[in-house]
Amino acid sequence: MEIKWLGHSCFKITHEGYSVVIDPYKSVGSYGYPELHLEADAVLCSHEHEGHNNRAAVKLTGADKPCPYTLSVIDTFHDTSWGLLRGANKIHVLDWDGYKLVHMGDCGSILTDNDKSELFGADVLMINAGGFRAMPSDKTKPLADELYANVVIPMHYAHDGYGNRRQERVEAFTDQYMPLPIVKFYDTNTITITKQTPTQVAVLKYMGK
Repeated sequence: MEIKWLGHSCFKITHEGYSVVIDPYKSVGSYGYPELHLEADAVLCSHEHEGHNNRAAVKLTGADKPCPYTLSVIDTFHDTSWGLLRGANKIHVLDWDGYKLVHMGDCGSILTDNDKSELFGADVLMINAGGFRAMPSDKTKPLADELYANVVIPMHYAHDGYGNRRQERVEAFTDQYMPLPIVKFYDTNTITITKQTPTQVAVLKYMGK
């Protein structure tokens, strides 16, 4: 299984000839990233903000393929005020060929014990690391620990040339793992996931559109 980070909270996940894009963004609302132009078999959006809902950026293949994963959704909020400030957010959980993948979207609310139970033990957890209209890193790192995913991929943070000035850099998240030697900074935007992939925090590199 291949997971490619396309900047902000957007990923393209490909496995055995089927692909899904999660949270495609518009450039105007995505902190300096260029416009996306993608192709996939399916697209998912965590909420209806322009940094996450640009379905038009994803050309659907239209191929007559059965959907190979089971999708479940946990309804949360974008803030700690029951959505009054920024609305709703969906956490997507994909069970795909024996892999459990979790994309947190812009979750800003406290999860229930039932929510945590459903998310526990994922093969991959894609989680906010930069705060600013989402949980800050000092909240998401302990949450990632509780959820006990094998591979944690931070998203939604500031990095060189991209992001909002009020966002944290990814180091605010990864430094909390020190001195544990599990943080890996990749020279590419792609990670291949197998059942033998070692436990890690995988910081993928933005490679442009």
